[in-house]
Amino acid sequence: MSDVQPVTMPPPADDAALGAAASPAPSAGEAMAEGAGQRWLFELDMLTQSVAHFFRIELHPLPESRRAVLGQRDFTEELRTIRQTALRMSYLATEVITTLQPLSSKGDTEKPPKSAAPESPLISALYQLAESLFDARAIIDDLIRAKPIGYQTFTAVGRLLNQAIQQSQFRLVAHRERLVTASEMRSASLRKLVAALPDPALRQDLRHIFACFYRLLRYLDFVQDDLRQDRPLKGALPIFILARAETEALIEFIETRPMRLPNLLPDVTDAFDAMVYALEMELQKVYGRELVGFVELCQAPPIYARVENAHGLLRDCFQQSLVALATVFDPTFDGAAAFNMFQTKLEQSLHLREDIWRLLCHLRRFESRPDKTAVAPLIERIALFRDTSLRFLMYKDWDEYDHFLDEVQAARNIEELLKTIHLLSTFLETLLGQINMRAVLANHPFDYPALDDE
Repeated sequence: MSDVQPVTMPPPADDAALGAAASPAPSAGEAMAEGAGQRWLFELDMLTQSVAHFFRIELHPLPESRRAVLGQRDFTEELRTIRQTALRMSYLATEVITTLQPLSSKGDTEKPPKSAAPESPLISALYQLAESLFDARAIIDDLIRAKPIGYQTFTAVGRLLNQAIQQSQFRLVAHRERLVTASEMRSASLRKLVAALPDPALRQDLRHIFACFYRLLRYLDFVQDDLRQDRPLKGALPIFILARAETEALIEFIETRPMRLPNLLPDVTDAFDAMVYALEMELQKVYGRELVGFVELCQAPPIYARVENAHGLLRDCFQQSLVALATVFDPTFDGAAAFNMFQTKLEQSLHLREDIWRLLCHLRRFESRPDKTAVAPLIERIALFRDTSLRFLMYKDWDEYDHFLDEVQAARNIEELLKTIHLLSTFLETLLGQINMRAVLANHPFDYPALDDE
């Protein structure tokens, strides 16, 4: 295990502290913090934390077989990934410096413009951070050229990078000037719900839990932007690792704080239990399966699919968990109003049922009229379901579906293919029956629509 010290999540503030935090007059830099400047600083703060957690190998999505032989593993691709993160951090630091010092030249992302007399502690911290990152990238570049890179070298780079970040005091200065906000509950109804709770300890803990979810969702916003704008996606791995670390910290917090409060109502206790279970299951899906081997991928389509799926699984889980907990205290809480991309369990079940039925129809059509020219499109449909709607199924069904996909792709002739497709069709029919029995679909009977010719 790396001896790099992780950045821990801040403890929940009490009501008095929260009130005091809102009272000081804005600092001079806060005017800049609106808009792009605020976003740059939040992203830079997020990435500094990502760097700290990235060198904790237990957080990486590695199979157990790889963990057992870390001393034999080449960490070149991991250093390529963190170099990309360091380069992004340098760019952000330079942009903020330029915004705060309009008279300075922009320079480039390799090294920021120097100023004889920095105007604020934040600028000083950003200069030091950017220069340290410049030096670190030079070391990483030489190591990558001299690959392979062993585990001890990988952890040594982590120590150097994190020491540079800590010595720059960027996070300390940025938070002191309130230029980086950890999170905010963007739902007015959620803020009202928390404020109305009579138990101050529960109120404090719920505020912390909801704030954690909003911060985690904000991390995922940066991944979503990269997906939408077709940017390189390997840099999403440090953000995913940070999300894992903070989610695990949140699980520990729930188990040691609110779940141990006296006089909790049974439905509240059940909600916390269900939340912990759901979070643990989604972490297993994402980091025990979806992102395993991600750092070694080279082709754009599988990289995009892995990032998109991991992002969707985590986003849905965080949103669903927050909404489920909120509705325990306020049954009228509207998840769709709180999140633009919120999907209810009903919507997910309807979407899943429709996609299973469509795939099943294509399989039956092929069984009735086998055609060699239809094999490739059919395999593409089976693979597409795995990359999209499979995440709405129970985790226990994932491996079985993957097994069928492997068998279909390995079939040597039509006879072998038909045998596997028949078994897959039977599997999907069983799943469809199970989905139709979901409680959320009790008032939504399925009419088994005919498949349109495509």
